[in-house]
Amino acid sequence: MNSTENNTQFNWDGSRLSHAYIVSGELAETLAMAAVCSGRGSVKPCMGCLHCSKAARHIHPDIIEVDRLPDKREILVDQLRELKKDVIILPNEADKKAYIINYADTMNIKAQNAFLQILEEPPSHVIFILKTENPVALLPTVRSRCVHLKAKHQSNAIGADALETANEFFSAIEHGNATLMDFMFRLEKLDKNVFSEFLTAAREFAASKLGSMMPNEPGLTYNTIVSAERILVKAGEMFDLNIGLGHISGMICASLLSIDN
Repeated sequence: MNSTENNTQFNWDGSRLSHAYIVSGELAETLAMAAVCSGRGSVKPCMGCLHCSKAARHIHPDIIEVDRLPDKREILVDQLRELKKDVIILPNEADKKAYIINYADTMNIKAQNAFLQILEEPPSHVIFILKTENPVALLPTVRSRCVHLKAKHQSNAIGADALETANEFFSAIEHGNATLMDFMFRLEKLDKNVFSEFLTAAREFAASKLGSMMPNEPGLTYNTIVSAERILVKAGEMFDLNIGLGHISGMICASLLSIDN
């Protein structure tokens, strides 16, 4: 498969599609369009067939999107149970059904485990497209069953300052309220780019820690790390809305102080 930075297309024989992908940004929509494309050539989407036309207009019946419910911050297990019922139904028009799971990294643990059951024995007519900017928040067992596609212009580079700040963040949580409050005063004074990278680095740390924790491991508890990761998700949403770093840091601090360990 090859991708270009803009008008992305994929070279494939449709019979060699993987059953699951992790992607970011517009790649999700392009991959879904390619999955339903009926063009005769190996380059897909062809942009000329009826399926591509419907997909481009977001009216293709075999491209299904799963998203967070309006009043929820997570994708819930019940949504994945409904998806499990739907995947056994054959496509309406195309040869494949493509499910785009938006904000896939917000699937809670129960939802991810339910999705894992689907991934283990997926129907041949289905592909899953997990759309996320933070794939490390997914369980390792989910990630291992997916092909990870990335746009050429994407970069995993996170600055040293952000990585150090992420480490200090979890150290401050572990050391208690006074240390945490002192850390938050410093956090709100960060450069905006470093703050954004910090959010990514801290979420990656949380996801990695959750994936490797042993029972009764000393230090931060499982509940604390899960709660911190959810708070970081909310902080990212606030950052995207251009809310000031002082308000975001205050929210993080207040939320962490209220965690029941």
